Amino acid sequence: MKRSRIRVLVVTAGVAAAVATIVALRQNTSESPASPPEPGGGTSTSEVQHDQHDAQEYWTDRRMKEAEPAPMPHEGD
Repeated sequence: MKRSRIRVLVVTAGVAAAVATIVALRQNTSESPASPPEPGGGTSTSEVQHDQHDAQEYWTDRRMKEAEPAPMPHEGD
C-alpha cells in the first residue's frame, strides 16, 4: 500500500511539473516580442513585381551568354 501512495505522489508531481512547464513556456512566448534579426546574418526575402516584357527586353542573347550564376553562401559562412 505504501508503494502505491508513493507512485501516486510521484506521478502527481510529474504531472504538476509538466503543467507548470507548459504554462511558463506559453507565458514566455506571448509576453516577449520577436527579437530583431542579427545584422549580417541569416536570410531575408522580399517580393518584387517585374513586368515580363521588360525582362525579355533586358535578357538579350548576348546577355544570356555572358551571364554568370549569383554567388551563393556556403555552409558555415
